[in-house]
Amino acid sequence: MNLRDTLLIILVNLVWGLNFIAMVYSLESFPPIFANGLRFGIALLLLSPFLKVVRGQMGTLLFTALLLGVFHFGAMMVAMSQADDIGPIAIAGQLNVPFATILAVFWLKEKVGWRRVAAITVSFIGVLVIGFDPKVFGYISGVLLMVLAAFLYALSTVFLRRLYAVPALTTQAWVCVAGLIGSLVISAVFENGQMGAFETAETAAYLGLLYSAVGSTIIGHGGTTYLLRKYEVSVITPYFLLMPVFAVMGSVMIMGEAITGRMLLGGGLTLLGVAIITLRNNKRQIRGENKKVMHDA
Repeated sequence: MNLRDTLLIILVNLVWGLNFIAMVYSLESFPPIFANGLRFGIALLLLSPFLKVVRGQMGTLLFTALLLGVFHFGAMMVAMSQADDIGPIAIAGQLNVPFATILAVFWLKEKVGWRRVAAITVSFIGVLVIGFDPKVFGYISGVLLMVLAAFLYALSTVFLRRLYAVPALTTQAWVCVAGLIGSLVISAVFENGQMGAFETAETAAYLGLLYSAVGSTIIGHGGTTYLLRKYEVSVITPYFLLMPVFAVMGSVMIMGEAITGRMLLGGGLTLLGVAIITLRNNKRQIRGENKKVMHDA
């Protein structure tokens, strides 16, 4: 992976990490599924110029849009609404990394060496050190929902990889359509108090929705979709283990949580694992370029 794309995946993790904090503020005022629909409605206003029919790809595109916009994000929003702390939920979300790696090996026939598996393991241990708390069993249903959301996202990466011919922002525009319509329908059936929420919502709740729409949806998922056009799933997803590090850093800086030795140790392990993954990816790219030069010669 070149330097520009490495910086892009770090930016993606930064905006996703801070998105956990934005969702906390939004969910203080809005029902979770309804908030999901509002977030995609805002994003769709910005992405509407990119909403186009892609011949020969619409079946996979619409299925992926439903998987992401309705089911993955819906499960994630409900999980966040049931949790008391950001850390354990953010950690449960990182199960998408092993899920995606397994799916990539068996479904896409990607090859994952033992060194990359070891690096992923080190990073995941670091994530566990950062945020695991026995209090998690008090809202275990939220954690299990986040595990489901993680699996759904891992599954979606397989289909995003197959949509290589579809522009990233066009994919995100269809995700917004599915997320908006599907979430509002589900919210109308299972939630209440949607209209009253507009009258009582704090400014921070609206800013949280705006951040989720622009930061998480357009920059975060748009950037990831772009990268999955260029690189294998098993190359991209290990970087997602940086997300809880940024989430915890954000909670310290924005919400005033204290820095602990556990945070420093866990963050160090996570960064070590990601550094190893980056070096392995760079070596793999260099070997591939050398083989191409020898073949062309």
